[in-house]
Amino acid sequence: MSGLNANIYAKWLTRIYFGLTIILIFAEALNSVSILFLFKPLLIPTLIALYFYTSGSRNIFYIISIFFAWSSNLFLLLSTQDFLLYGILAFMFYRIISIYVVLKLIPKLTVLPFAIACLPFIFIFSSLINLTMSSLSTSFYPAIINGVLISALSGIALSNYVMDDNRMSSWLAISTLLFVVLVFLFMIQKYYFPNEIFQPISALIFSTGHYAFYRFVIEAEKCKSSSNNNGFS
Repeated sequence: MSGLNANIYAKWLTRIYFGLTIILIFAEALNSVSILFLFKPLLIPTLIALYFYTSGSRNIFYIISIFFAWSSNLFLLLSTQDFLLYGILAFMFYRIISIYVVLKLIPKLTVLPFAIACLPFIFIFSSLINLTMSSLSTSFYPAIINGVLISALSGIALSNYVMDDNRMSSWLAISTLLFVVLVFLFMIQKYYFPNEIFQPISALIFSTGHYAFYRFVIEAEKCKSSSNNNGFS
């Protein structure tokens, strides 16, 4: 397929992706379960298709990671306690693999800035888990692990942004901060203050966060490709 055709397909897939996002925001606002079940499973596959048309290397670990994000999102459509646990576990695997993807794509990780950057996020998530502890039940330990993982990823993103402020680092920082907000909203809504007003906001943050992470992966792949080409020139 020519580069021109790939660009056209990528533009249309981007429009479809954000069109689905708008539909899901309104579906959440209207609490339309049928629309959510119809359109929510299409969001992540559209992003995967967009990645296939725009990536030069097609990182299999990135694709596996967002498959787990997709699984988590589908499990959380169902309101039973078991499916809630499966959703949290799937999200945990997504986070583990996405951290691996980030570590493989960023140039380097400096230990001291990373450790300092992790501290505020560890404090935030430990306070949040303490706030919702009485309601977590079987999800308690997965919630702790997810809190540690998102704190680690946030530390990586923030330290990388401070040490090397470029487009790649900016997209990573944006996506990570959006996911921090998403986890915060999820925990508050599920375990502390149930309120449907959070759902449309969460749909917007979920979609934008995944798109920002996709852009980080694309920018990182371009940087690696450029470095490899310069090394042979």
